[in-house]
Amino acid sequence: MRLASTATLVLATFTLGISWAASPAPVHKAIFKDGASSTGWIDFEYQDGKGIFVPVKINGHYTMALLVTGSPLSDIDKTFAASVGLHPGSGSTAIDGLQIQIGDLTLRDTTASAVDFAPLAEHMGHPLPFLLGDDAFNELAVDIDFAHHRIAFSDPDSQAKPNGAVEVPLIPVKDLHLVPVSIEGAPPAQFELGLGNAGDILVYQPYYESHKLLEGRRLSKRSAAGTGGFAIESVSTLNRAVFAGVTFVNMPAAFVPSNVAGTTSNIIAGDIGLPVLTHFRLILDYSHERLYAVPYADAARASFAKDRLGLNLTKGDAGFAVKFVAPNSPAQAAGFKVGDKITLIDGKSVQAWPEISFAGLKYGASGTNLTFTMQSGDIRRVKLADYF
Repeated sequence: MRLASTATLVLATFTLGISWAASPAPVHKAIFKDGASSTGWIDFEYQDGKGIFVPVKINGHYTMALLVTGSPLSDIDKTFAASVGLHPGSGSTAIDGLQIQIGDLTLRDTTASAVDFAPLAEHMGHPLPFLLGDDAFNELAVDIDFAHHRIAFSDPDSQAKPNGAVEVPLIPVKDLHLVPVSIEGAPPAQFELGLGNAGDILVYQPYYESHKLLEGRRLSKRSAAGTGGFAIESVSTLNRAVFAGVTFVNMPAAFVPSNVAGTTSNIIAGDIGLPVLTHFRLILDYSHERLYAVPYADAARASFAKDRLGLNLTKGDAGFAVKFVAPNSPAQAAGFKVGDKITLIDGKSVQAWPEISFAGLKYGASGTNLTFTMQSGDIRRVKLADYF
């Protein structure tokens, strides 16, 4: 699982010593009501492109769950858990015996780790009471229709290949499921399927070093945030990447060092996340180790959000604070430094900036002008431009 960057979400840590052995077969947990074989379509919330939030009941309490792959255990926010009377066992951070209801589907006797999601929820600008991991995928076919913001969970033996679908192998490696992706014309390599990655395609150090992907590119840095904290990663733009038969061009990418990715494996090349996956209807079927990917009509013409400002800001009651300035960016050229205080952006106070507009500020078109009023009263003007 990866959750992304400061424009996005993610940061997860994986154990070393990854092997090709698949995980043991899970205990049967998925039960449909009254003998049904599917939930049918359930609307999900696709919050500002940051994740798939599915309505669930946890031990009878309604909430929204962020759906991710690559997480063998689900996670529950400890404050939310306490508010509904759920507590870890003595000397443990795990809460056992959870009943997770999704429409007519119940995932019985599920275990979740109790964690503090408050910092990540603040960064996302969205409550994060529950993170639903591979419990949702191990025994089910999960059909995700991004175009219509709907999802269905079914008995995998009843799942037929949709018209127009490309069948992609899902290769199990420890707790992950990998899919083939070709980068810059190279033979396909195995990438994590990252429903929890709302950021750019991630390329891990063993792969980018062996393929010399950083050579001859315009590079910068970004601050990536997630459940493990913040880390600095290199960013650039890939000319070409191919997934499920579709060629994507001019794709922003993050190059993640091994100490951040948590793996030195030469098996896992990186993580392909939501910016690519949302151009398909996806049916994930772990039990048959396959993914059906149906490209939407405009998939080959996809464009990707790209930071053209290079400034990470947080909101406070009195204004904005600068937390990170990207090297070689328009923000750096304008003189911004970490710790700077801003009272107005384009003449508007912090209260006048809706969360969606604020989050999208850095992704404006090249040539867009922004005006920042500093706490000192100075004015700084920045013209958005590609800088990596």
